[in-house]
Amino acid sequence: MTEKRVSMFVSHKVVSHQRAAGRIKAILESRTERLDVYICEEIPAGDRWREWVEDHISHSQMLLVLLPHTAADLTWLAVEIGKFQSVCPDGRLVILKRPSDPVPSIVQNLQVTAASKDQLAEHFLGPLYRDPNFVRIDAPLNRRITDADLLRGAEEIEQALLGMTNLRSEFFGESLVVETAEIDVTTPEGLGGALVWAPYGCGQILNWNRRSFSWNELRTRAAEDQGKGTFWVSEMEQVIAEVASQNRPRVMTSTFRGRGPVAGQIFRPHLECVDSVDGTPVRYHFFFHEVLVPELVRGPERIGDVFNLLHVATRVRWEVLNPFLVKLSLAQDTPPSRFEMSQVERKELISRAVRSLRIIEQEAERHNMRDSVVSAFDDDDRMLMVDLLKERERIYNAIVAAAKREDFDQFTGELMRALDLNCRAMELLANRFLELVREDCGRARVMMQRNRSKEAKLQGAQPGASC
Repeated sequence: MTEKRVSMFVSHKVVSHQRAAGRIKAILESRTERLDVYICEEIPAGDRWREWVEDHISHSQMLLVLLPHTAADLTWLAVEIGKFQSVCPDGRLVILKRPSDPVPSIVQNLQVTAASKDQLAEHFLGPLYRDPNFVRIDAPLNRRITDADLLRGAEEIEQALLGMTNLRSEFFGESLVVETAEIDVTTPEGLGGALVWAPYGCGQILNWNRRSFSWNELRTRAAEDQGKGTFWVSEMEQVIAEVASQNRPRVMTSTFRGRGPVAGQIFRPHLECVDSVDGTPVRYHFFFHEVLVPELVRGPERIGDVFNLLHVATRVRWEVLNPFLVKLSLAQDTPPSRFEMSQVERKELISRAVRSLRIIEQEAERHNMRDSVVSAFDDDDRMLMVDLLKERERIYNAIVAAAKREDFDQFTGELMRALDLNCRAMELLANRFLELVREDCGRARVMMQRNRSKEAKLQGAQPGASC
């Protein structure tokens, strides 16, 4: 059974509350799909405005009245209130005023709500979304709305009525909101039926004008163009499952290219916040940031595999070993030396180093860099790379174990072994990368020479070319 929609008309004076009415409409509609809010600014060109207003008031279950701050002619507001009460005797009338303003005579016999955050949340937004009797419908407009959502919406309405509507927010990017109440999100199959909202549309990330769809529809849309990148959907699924399992979500790294008019732009999803009810996550907010560089740019096959691991080795050297070992724990001429560091400073050093290493490890695992690079080497160098990777595994495990024990001396010693390994690995990788670059450049030069020869032959074959 389709749940009933609710219509609301906002009665206000355009001269004082035009922007506020538009902002309140956006706030109210963003919290549910079943609420239609009408304001007179939407009257189509050429329509009879008086008839349009009367018609929409007559078909509304609610009338929201925004009282102006200054003394003014309230005749038209009185007319709209009278019209609503006569044609909708069972309708809900909500009147808002600034907390410090007096109640005008036209509504002295009616309940008026002070437009403060707490009053709006308790007496207007809470009943509106949670209590079906408030507007005489069978089901709440949004049974999953949280107290935090109500207070945030109330604060935004309060700011609008206080005249802070000149502050306009411009969002550089797009967002998706995933509703997961009563859904098992620990598996991709369970997540398939989750409802996804696109508050600002998803024209950039998916070239789609839909505002709501299922998670399965999102998967299908993303898979329509494999070349743009689709792992970001899987990574969002993993993050949702991790949060639902009460684990800290991973750092999202996947990128993909936009579609349609912004096909050249690159985006990365980011979990912005999670709404929970009684400790259970029910809504996940993802924001899509534009980035300048894709997650990983590489050549094909062997040259790409070597480049990837050289990239990881470079990160380990300059993000971990150099700053944490060479500059901090071993430098005797710049205080504090490792012998002068306090226990708290040592613990912080270990924590930061291990955290950085794990982030780099996640990137290597994400692209299977270590296993794939072995095939890029020949003969003795291949065996040497295998040995280096085994040594790297032993050292990494020893670093993690020393960190757990907070054994600073052992930890420093393992970092020293990692530095020695890193130097040997980078030299081997750099030499192989140079060989592969030379081979690739040789093939590129042959290709360019062939193209020049073809162009010369074509030009020579044209009529009159020998004249």
